[in-house]
Amino acid sequence: MGLLWCVMSLYFYGILQSDASERCDDWGLDTMRQIQVFEDEPARLKCPLFEHFLKYNYSTAHSAGLTLIWYWTRQDRDLEEPINFRLPDNRISKEKDVLWFRPTLLNDTGNYTCMLRNTTYCSKVAFPLEVVQKDSCFNSSMKLPLHKLYIEYGVQKITCPNVDGFFPSTVKPTITWYMGCQKIQNFNNVVAEGLNLSFLIALVSNNGDYTCVVTYPENGRTFHLTRTLTVKVVGSPKDALPPQIYSPNDLVVYEKEPGEELLIPCTVYFTFLKDARNEVWWTIDGKKPDDTNIDVTVNESISLTQTEDETRTQILNIKKVTAEDLKRNYVCHARNAKGEVDKAAKVKQKAPRYTVELACGFGATVLLVVILIVVYHVYWLEMVLFYRAHFGTDETILDGKEYDIYVSYARNAEEEEFVLLTLRGVLENEFGYKLCIFDRDSLPGGNPGDPPSPCCSSSLFASGPLSMLTRGWPPAVPHGAGGY
Repeated sequence: MGLLWCVMSLYFYGILQSDASERCDDWGLDTMRQIQVFEDEPARLKCPLFEHFLKYNYSTAHSAGLTLIWYWTRQDRDLEEPINFRLPDNRISKEKDVLWFRPTLLNDTGNYTCMLRNTTYCSKVAFPLEVVQKDSCFNSSMKLPLHKLYIEYGVQKITCPNVDGFFPSTVKPTITWYMGCQKIQNFNNVVAEGLNLSFLIALVSNNGDYTCVVTYPENGRTFHLTRTLTVKVVGSPKDALPPQIYSPNDLVVYEKEPGEELLIPCTVYFTFLKDARNEVWWTIDGKKPDDTNIDVTVNESISLTQTEDETRTQILNIKKVTAEDLKRNYVCHARNAKGEVDKAAKVKQKAPRYTVELACGFGATVLLVVILIVVYHVYWLEMVLFYRAHFGTDETILDGKEYDIYVSYARNAEEEEFVLLTLRGVLENEFGYKLCIFDRDSLPGGNPGDPPSPCCSSSLFASGPLSMLTRGWPPAVPHGAGGY
């Protein structure tokens, strides 16, 4: 066996050397064709030359004298090696254009190349195979296919993927379905039906990873195929609507002063539409922002609901807006497969606010009022006299009074001296009042117990006891006021 493998290696090495000296159409490493399989499970690799690169199939190529050769490069290696088809139990075999693994092992991971050639023609392509480990709940690093169901849209089905060709139609495999780690049995709205899993009414609660395990016999051995896919419940097409613009709207007015930053969000809600293209864009005076000479930037963000309804926001930003920019027409546009809508933002220049001027004026007014109150409180007498002297009318005209004030006092030397010297000097000489002084202007021989002198009735003011007069000094009372 060792000698045979050595001969095969030398033969394969000769083919590669011959291939290196001839022209060969090398399609490179096709990473889009990466195949992922679970460890200890069967795998079938179909040469992609006949599916995507060449115009004829395997039978036609074989009839034309072309030979299909397989080789591989181990993971983290650069050396191309022949594939050993002499392993026990034919673990690796080739059948026409298919390379079989029954089953795969972790060290089978690598890049596999299929080459179609004869003496005049050569074409080859490589593709990666990754063997992945899984745990008891089918968790792994494998990329899972996504299947979308419409919410509350009647009965919908998913099918266990990538199991065709592993067993003949005469074999009836055993299929078990799981949601996460839980076997699907007696679920309310999910029913397993062989390779199909039916959702009677799809709900958001049905989101998750679903795994089908297919068990089948072959040549006295039992093999398992594990296939996991992600189910996502999305919005129903019966609920699909044209875009709805939330912002800008008629309730918000963007008032800015020249030099300030202008931020206008365009927020649009899109219901889910399969394979739909949702678009949002701004125009300024009918032009795209990039087609204007305005220093403007537009930033976009996208958020999704549980059913993949989409809210898309584009924020138009002008760092330092000018008075001319505030006069422009800013319009938000949105479009999907259901229609197109637009909405203009209300932008205007902020009216000037004389806050400082008003505050200063109000403060000055209050201060002036306070000063006037203080001045009046301190100098009220002088103000009254000043007014009477310059603007007041002569109240003595036609009032029928000969005197301004009638003064009576107790008979003692101190009171008499005060009345005749001090009081008379101030009121008569300085303020010009006409005083009717008891005993001075009354009739000779008057008696203090008699009724008041006739001059009392001829006086505009009448003074009470002198003690009252002296307490309220100075008695500068205008004509017409109450008496002392």
